[in-house]
Amino acid sequence: MLPQVVVDFIKEKGFCSFHNGLFTMCNPEEMRAVTALVFGADDDFHHRDCHVFGYTAFGVLYCWSDKLYNFRIELPLNVIYCRALTTSENWPPKASAEHIASGMIPDEEEADFLDVAGTPMFAACQHAYGANETSECYGFFPALAIAGAFGPAQSVEHIRRVKALEHFTFLAQLQRFYLTKPVSGGLQAVRPIG
Repeated sequence: MLPQVVVDFIKEKGFCSFHNGLFTMCNPEEMRAVTALVFGADDDFHHRDCHVFGYTAFGVLYCWSDKLYNFRIELPLNVIYCRALTTSENWPPKASAEHIASGMIPDEEEADFLDVAGTPMFAACQHAYGANETSECYGFFPALAIAGAFGPAQSVEHIRRVKALEHFTFLAQLQRFYLTKPVSGGLQAVRPIG
């Protein structure tokens, strides 16, 4: 399941949010259906041993696996970033799982989502639509899987406040996901998931 340091934090603080609601800790059990849809019958990812422990206001899921350690699922873009599967450099890490887990809460810059011009969107979305209530997120309408990522729909004007779990479930079903890695000048799809 989750590393003990994360379990202890949740026991003490509960499923709280950070950065004014930009990142929210969540119950991994509530996200099992979403990860089952994303992973399908993948050989490396399985919803029973990959646990979502938090999500951003835009639907980026932060996950933990005893085998893969921490990785992210970007629901709006249909991609998974998992260092354990995309690099041999410094893998496996020399640090313990507990040490890695102690730094799993993203900072504001990492957790924010960028619009098509590369501008962080969170503050503008809060100003335009108000702060999310517990269990809400900012969703793109139309979804970027339909309208096209890195296009005009990736803007504050195409955002709505929606129930997070329902929206995540919807996004998980729109398109196949891809294991992706950052490369100089952008992103590279490594393989399809499922």
